[in-house]
Amino acid sequence: MIIKIKILQYGLICSLILLFTQCIYRTSSPERFSKVLDIEIPTEVEIIKDEYQDMMQDFVIIYEIKLSKGEMSKLSKSIRESKYYNHKAVVEDFVSQEMFIEYDDMKAVWAKTNSGYVFQNNFNRDAYSAKVDTVSMTVEFNESHD
Repeated sequence: MIIKIKILQYGLICSLILLFTQCIYRTSSPERFSKVLDIEIPTEVEIIKDEYQDMMQDFVIIYEIKLSKGEMSKLSKSIRESKYYNHKAVVEDFVSQEMFIEYDDMKAVWAKTNSGYVFQNNFNRDAYSAKVDTVSMTVEFNESHD
């Protein structure tokens, strides 16, 4: 009987530890944005900001990085190979609905700008955006859930 109680206590403690660690765990920003934006974010980066802002059921993730010339070249190539890259889309700042590419359950676009690239999706509750500045060698990714 004592052994069963100890096993039950041990199981309860392990369950609580697992529950608490899962509640504070989130997918890393590079992994998260690489997957959704269909690009490969280089590993050799200077992280300027990696911020998670929690607002009850809503949240915002801001991930800003600085890249070397070689790493920016790799990222630019990855963007041009993305399933969301629209080679006809050249914009000043914002993209229009006609530019979006639909793939699976997401409509989004990578578009060329004068100083790099921008990403935007057609969102319901999850909004993703990115601004890649090939001149200043900086990238800003944003995700928000409303």
